[in-house]
Amino acid sequence: MLNKSDLIAVGLTNNEAEIYLILMKLIEAKAYDIARHTRISRSHVYDSLNSLLGKGFVNYITKGKIRVYRITDPDNIINYLDEKQEKIKQQKEELKKRVEFLKQTQELTTSTVEIYEGLEGVKYILNDTIKDGVEKKYKEILVMNSFSEKEFTKSVPEYVWKRFWNLRRKHKIPSRQLYAQGKKITKHPYVKAKILPKEYFNNNVVHSIYGNKMVYYIFTLKPLVIRIQSEEVADLYKKQFEVLWKRAKFSFKNKS
Repeated sequence: MLNKSDLIAVGLTNNEAEIYLILMKLIEAKAYDIARHTRISRSHVYDSLNSLLGKGFVNYITKGKIRVYRITDPDNIINYLDEKQEKIKQQKEELKKRVEFLKQTQELTTSTVEIYEGLEGVKYILNDTIKDGVEKKYKEILVMNSFSEKEFTKSVPEYVWKRFWNLRRKHKIPSRQLYAQGKKITKHPYVKAKILPKEYFNNNVVHSIYGNKMVYYIFTLKPLVIRIQSEEVADLYKKQFEVLWKRAKFSFKNKS
């Protein structure tokens, strides 16, 4: 048996749903009778009936000069929903095209600098790193890291990092990482790690490069993330990373 919530879920307003249910009960009724049974004002009853007529949920016959309303074939509810879903599908496809165009336009701009504060900013950039990796927008993640894993969790909860590491492993996204000497390093799949003297690193800062994006994670009591999106800047830091990589000593390298 249909109830009001079912009809509202399909796309009817509260008044339309009440009127439809009354017509189901009465079989047919004049606007006056509908208003009396629903306690909806006559003007709003007429507005809702016109809307239901347009949606194909009700029709009417004329007795004398008075319209008598009744519901149409209940299958029209399914037909209406199918049409609505088809329109949504078409709108979604059109929106996809516009979003893709917007993304291409953004890629043509020279460079952007974005600043994110707090835990949500860290999570957003980590998710973006995985997203770009899944879409094969870069070959590997390059990291300069002055922290141990234990030190990471002082500013950002452990579950955030574990989720990132697990997703990176799941999608087999490779990474090369440079660590400060003396830091405890945990082995991770698809990671090659090397060690450099501490003077090469900034305290409380982790550098990450993925694709054309250069990221500074600044870990204080309230984390701060600065992301520069620029081919030129990313290429410059990649070259610097390669120079340091050649100087560094292997800690470990994992293929899987």
